[in-house]
Amino acid sequence: MSALAFADGQPVGAALSLDLPDTDEGYIEQVAVRRDHRSRGIARLLLQNAFHAFYEQGRRACTLGTHSDTGALNLYLRVGMTVRHSSTVFRKDL
Repeated sequence: MSALAFADGQPVGAALSLDLPDTDEGYIEQVAVRRDHRSRGIARLLLQNAFHAFYEQGRRACTLGTHSDTGALNLYLRVGMTVRHSSTVFRKDL
């Protein structure tokens, strides 16, 4: 269910998917695309590949976690994902 993306024989992206046996959802641990290959649709294709692989296994939902500062929130929304849970971390410099 994990996928790799290559350009000119070199790896440029990956989606690391985990098979969690005690859940009916797929789980994507990490999506990464090499900086010089971003904004080309590679992450979108990696996610779609993972969704398809999970669907073929009978999973009908897929989850991933992210930090809001990654810049990937719009990507996840564009591929049809929705926010299930959100949290805020507070800090005070002393």
